[in-house]
Amino acid sequence: MGSNMEGNWDMLKQAAAEKPIVIKGTGTYKSTFPVDHITGKVLIRGAASDNEVLLEQSSGKYTGIKLMRGLWEEPTGHSSGTFFPVAAPAGVGVLWGSAGHCLMPASVQQKWRCGYGTDVLPSSLSTRPVPRAIVDLGWLTAGRNVSELAEHIPSQPSQRIGEAEVLPDFGFMVTKAPEGGPMQLFIPSARKLVDGDAVCVLGFAHRLTAEWAKRFLRTEADYEQAANEAELLGHQLPAPADWRLDENLALRRVLDLEDDVCYPSRLVVSPGLVAGASQRIIEHTCSTFPGMSGGPGVDVQTPWQLMFVHTRADADFRRNNYGYSVHHPLFVNAYEREVLPRLLATSSDLLSKEMMRCLHGYLDAHKDQLSDQSVLHQVEKRC
Repeated sequence: MGSNMEGNWDMLKQAAAEKPIVIKGTGTYKSTFPVDHITGKVLIRGAASDNEVLLEQSSGKYTGIKLMRGLWEEPTGHSSGTFFPVAAPAGVGVLWGSAGHCLMPASVQQKWRCGYGTDVLPSSLSTRPVPRAIVDLGWLTAGRNVSELAEHIPSQPSQRIGEAEVLPDFGFMVTKAPEGGPMQLFIPSARKLVDGDAVCVLGFAHRLTAEWAKRFLRTEADYEQAANEAELLGHQLPAPADWRLDENLALRRVLDLEDDVCYPSRLVVSPGLVAGASQRIIEHTCSTFPGMSGGPGVDVQTPWQLMFVHTRADADFRRNNYGYSVHHPLFVNAYEREVLPRLLATSSDLLSKEMMRCLHGYLDAHKDQLSDQSVLHQVEKRC
């Protein structure tokens, strides 16, 4: 959920940080778990589903996922999204991937500050705006018919890519290298997800608001009840897509979840399943919250293998979320041109042979799309 919700709610208490998220009334068990800032392991108490058991068994493999970063707005502390490192060429800085809508215009970027590490708290924020450069992906559309790019998020067929939005919702940003030790880079995987695959989304959630709850904590039963009441009163109820919970009910629903719902400023791992997959779009059941847009969708057992970039939540009653697959043709094009040169200039200390074999497999799977297939040989030499 990438939109920044307005509100002045205090951050929810972290005393219950070991409890999973449970959105009651949705008919679906949804959970997210914090990453311990000391051990780096995922904190799970009482796994309640098969994919949570799988995550619990793989928890130790998340110890390297420490130097992801969330961007936090001053002075409210609202997160603008989640960024994950994809390359770190020596002397150049770090290249981060995210959702495109999390990349703010340069004029706005000066109002944002960066925090590093597992705990993104005010004390860890930089004391000055951190220089950053947004990678311009406008070249992707050169010579292309916009209709070729117009595969949309399934739940909103009216929002097809048009004149105002001709790129999928992913992007890259360059910043100076963070302090605090080695980081875990994310490498795209050749594996193609299918329905039922276990995946996780990693990200930094921020505080919840009544406005968010009015939209995302409503259920079909809520709408049916409101429709019956409206019929008795002779009122016309808005269409389901436009209808929102009563503010008092939304507030009570969030308060009911106060001990279970959110870990502000913490890196969290949300396990779930693939609910639908194409070459371009991944539909998933991982719990996501405001601030988690741009988070990497990864394999549960190999969390550095990137499967998709989470971009938005479904505000409809289907309760699933969506991301862009690493097999999206435009992602492949952007990865070859913007990421690969920087990744090949990255120290081997950050790139294990297993990671390079994964990268080789990904590039080989898309070799017909590569503009320069010699990169396969360059990567192979480092496998």
